[in-house]
Amino acid sequence: MIEYIAAILAGAGIKTVDYIEDELKGKNIWKWPLAIIAGVCMGAVLSLSTVATLFLAIIAAQVFMGKVDNPAHGLAVGVAVAVPIVMGMQLNGIELFLPFFFVAALDEVEFAGFLKPMWDYRLWLKGAALAVGIVSGLWDYFIVLMCFDLAYLGAAMLMEKKMGQKQVAKGIKK
Repeated sequence: MIEYIAAILAGAGIKTVDYIEDELKGKNIWKWPLAIIAGVCMGAVLSLSTVATLFLAIIAAQVFMGKVDNPAHGLAVGVAVAVPIVMGMQLNGIELFLPFFFVAALDEVEFAGFLKPMWDYRLWLKGAALAVGIVSGLWDYFIVLMCFDLAYLGAAMLMEKKMGQKQVAKGIKK
């Protein structure tokens, strides 16, 4: 149960840090504590969950693909890696690391044409986690990933709504 809560908090935290960095140009001090909280939550998944291999692959793919592109993201990744160094890590399903790493990296490649939805919705990793659940009956990979992604998308929707309201308010003032 803790991995679900940690994944939700990590997903929402990472998206909020993204928003601060991308839309607010990093000009909000809250990015630092949010990056630490998101990192602790990701580290908790690595330390306390049977799906640590999935999150380890995601973090490795993000670094490999150059998506850790600002200090706040670097802090979150650093904290996420530090937590299991201190607490230990479960490496159940380590044989899934390379496949998960590959599809997590593939999620970051922009596709066009009929494969565009695979990039738009980051479906490669979700499909792989779903396949693992179908084939092996180990549904935690898919469930924890969906907790993270739904929180990430929910935070994105809230941020877009907030941004839209700001734009509307600016239009009214003119």
